[in-house]
Amino acid sequence: MVQSESISTETLLIILDVALLALLAAGVVALRRIRPPVVHDVRTAFQVLDNSIERFVPDMPAGYTWGEAVERLKGAGVKVDWERFESTLDEYEAFRYGGHKMPSGSGDEAVTLSMKIRGRIVGYRNKRKGTRPD
Repeated sequence: MVQSESISTETLLIILDVALLALLAAGVVALRRIRPPVVHDVRTAFQVLDNSIERFVPDMPAGYTWGEAVERLKGAGVKVDWERFESTLDEYEAFRYGGHKMPSGSGDEAVTLSMKIRGRIVGYRNKRKGTRPD
């Protein structure tokens, strides 16, 4: 019996399958390591949050208010310290629209909220189950 020195088709498919699974696993690990943006003030934190809402909440109407965004995100089950976030939001709005001084702090809760909604598409409904993904 003559032994073939070439690699069989089945062996090539197995190697290709392992390589593709390794790439998929590396992609999942890379997504989990997305680092939050570095912000130094509340204004920047809310700009980051605004950008995340525009990108990852597809059915948010143009010109939405922060109140609409908060209600939509709460309704979608996004879990953050809402009391702390709303306190920071009140201070930010007083600064932005009321002429008060910029709040101290870095707006950590706004950045946390931004990262949580980047992890899922808020507003998406699973058509088979009628629920939102976790």
